Amino acid sequence: MLYDARKDLVKRLNLRRMISGGRLFNYCEHANIISPLEFAEKVIKAEIRDPVLSFELDNEFKFIKILPNYLEDVRSLNNASFIEWLNPEYQRIYEEG
Repeated sequence: MLYDARKDLVKRLNLRRMISGGRLFNYCEHANIISPLEFAEKVIKAEIRDPVLSFELDNEFKFIKILPNYLEDVRSLNNASFIEWLNPEYQRIYEEG
């Protein structure tokens, strides 16, 4: 899986985190009653399912905030989630000198 390969690379390079943006694919179906943030919060609580954000959450990403005008997209109404995956193996390296 591509997500696992990306996580492996982050670990191998000892990066602290991986960040990304993902469109709120099904937001268009809820936009007339809730804001993009409310939509994301409902997805996080598993009250509704979104094929993109739910998948990212299932892959250990954490939601940070909404990115308005992220891309031109009719389904997300241009909204995306800003997400982060923290490397559990990250080790801070201190240099002497």
